[in-house]
Amino acid sequence: MGCRYHIQTGHLQLDPVSWTDLEDVVRLKASAGVTGRLAGGVCNRVLSEQDMLTDLMTWGREGVGMFTVRQQGRFIGLAGVQPSTTAPDCHELQFTMIAAVRDTALSREATTTALAFAHDAGVSRVIAYVREHDIVARQVFGGAGMSVCPDQPERCGPDILLYHSMRGAPSWASLH
Repeated sequence: MGCRYHIQTGHLQLDPVSWTDLEDVVRLKASAGVTGRLAGGVCNRVLSEQDMLTDLMTWGREGVGMFTVRQQGRFIGLAGVQPSTTAPDCHELQFTMIAAVRDTALSREATTTALAFAHDAGVSRVIAYVREHDIVARQVFGGAGMSVCPDQPERCGPDILLYHSMRGAPSWASLH
């Protein structure tokens, strides 16, 4: 699976997560100092393993999911989509980078690539929940081509913004 979906951008390499990435993912998800947004937040090894299993099943079932993100061969984070647990018929875009990578441009590059891949794979609507005061996440999702939904669902809460992207994003292949 990894070779078939390997994506090389100007600065990053993205590959579907695999069991060989587990130790990197466990360290990433256990760190409170990461940048970005994963639905599960900070978690222990058992939860990271459960997330990995979910990620692998999503790739197998839907042909989309979470990518590992590497820069010059070094693991720096995750970016990709998961089926939404809150909105039917759409996926949630997520990203997180190690604390040492405070470069919004790299987060945006990984997220843009993952979003375009999901659209190219047939995902028509992608959403992301963002705290209104989270400027980094807003820059990353907005820079990836997502926009704030004009009608915010009540369940979002007063300080949560719902971003979305509809099919028609530029092809991930054009990002090389």
